[in-house]
Amino acid sequence: MLIEFTTNVQARMHDRDIAESDVRATLDAPDQLCPSFENRWRARKRIKDRALEVLFLRDPLQQQVITAYWVES
Repeated sequence: MLIEFTTNVQARMHDRDIAESDVRATLDAPDQLCPSFENRWRARKRIKDRALEVLFLRDPLQQQVITAYWVES
């Protein structure tokens, strides 16, 4: 499935030291997946000693990453 990274989310990922490969791994095989608000979804995956949350839009053909951030778990 196609994953779209906007320029804004790429900048935020850089600021937060989040690799594109970590976001892709979270979307491909999340530990948790649940609806967020409106038509957004939230995926969470434990990576090393932190958890990565990714908010995204999805349709049958692509996923658009809205934001990604580390959370304490």
